[in-house]
Amino acid sequence: MSRLSILLLACLVMPVSAVAQDVQGRYTQLLFQSRDSASNSAWTDLNRLRLEWQGNRGSWSWQLSYDHQWLWGGLLRDPLLRRFVLAPEATWLDAADTLHASSDLAWGHRLYRGWMRYERSGFALTVGRQRIAWGSGRIWNPTDRFNPVSPTALEPDQKLGVDALDVQWRYSAQGGFEGVLSPGRAASRTAAKWALRWSDTFHETDLALLVGRIGPEHVAGMDVTGNWHDASYRLEWLQSWRHGRFGQLSTGVDYTWVSRWFPAGLYLAFEYFYNGAISRPARVDRLQTRAPHLFGLLAGYDLTPLWRLDGMLLLDPVHGSAFLASRLTWSVRDNVDAIAFVQLPWGGAGDEFSGRQRVIAAQIDWYFDL
Repeated sequence: MSRLSILLLACLVMPVSAVAQDVQGRYTQLLFQSRDSASNSAWTDLNRLRLEWQGNRGSWSWQLSYDHQWLWGGLLRDPLLRRFVLAPEATWLDAADTLHASSDLAWGHRLYRGWMRYERSGFALTVGRQRIAWGSGRIWNPTDRFNPVSPTALEPDQKLGVDALDVQWRYSAQGGFEGVLSPGRAASRTAAKWALRWSDTFHETDLALLVGRIGPEHVAGMDVTGNWHDASYRLEWLQSWRHGRFGQLSTGVDYTWVSRWFPAGLYLAFEYFYNGAISRPARVDRLQTRAPHLFGLLAGYDLTPLWRLDGMLLLDPVHGSAFLASRLTWSVRDNVDAIAFVQLPWGGAGDEFSGRQRVIAAQIDWYFDL
């Protein structure tokens, strides 16, 4: 029996006589066209079935999310990309197995989320694979050193969780402390991490401060969000120490413009990212860029109650490269979404987005209850 099977069996012995429990599912099909390492056009079909069980009993609650994923087509026929696709996930707990791998099909299953939580009198303790959602940036989150996600990812909403112990104490409705401890394992490229974060609200301003150690790095940072007239502003900063100092910072504003031309409200956001770690060795738990300065623009508008158009433009002023992502979403039914999107990079060799390929994709998401 595999490690993942043993883990799932252990999770399922949790009490079924819960006060409340919910079993849901999500099926995703993502068909996309890109280019392989030889610049040949390649079509790939990704299918994912996710089953999620949530429940609570008294002061206890839990969540178990389990995936089966099938990948067909072009990326698997390229030896270089196939090695990347089948690479183990960077998690401490070995909770993923490949059931079949060939030049045409890769089939595997994994634990996406699996945690238990105890809550009482403003105190909460969570253990297991979870999402540590730190940072307020719309595009870049330098203070998120547990679950960093690149804005150019094919599925930016799929945020790999971290195997950790999370302890929270709320001393008021707005303020509290949170401590996170995550073990490391060299075989899975994960480093031991710990961080302590304090957050509170003062009038219309949210402030958070953190200190910690991420692998060999000592870190300290802050996160500030607030309102200015009808707009919102935000600033994230993280400073690291390891044989010298380097920092990462993101700051931006967002605003919803309502007018006779945009009666539903046109969402606009601008963000700047500074990366002082471009000369440092790459880490899976840190945002990686080739350029020290990047600018980002976001826009979104509800064309009708069922159709929405979103766009993101990333600019590298140092090398003159750019990355454009556009997404059109159609709510086919209450539980079915259809999405068409493109990712278009521009730039020369060595530029920020030169390693990205043009992607054209269509996606279907079907949500259901069990």
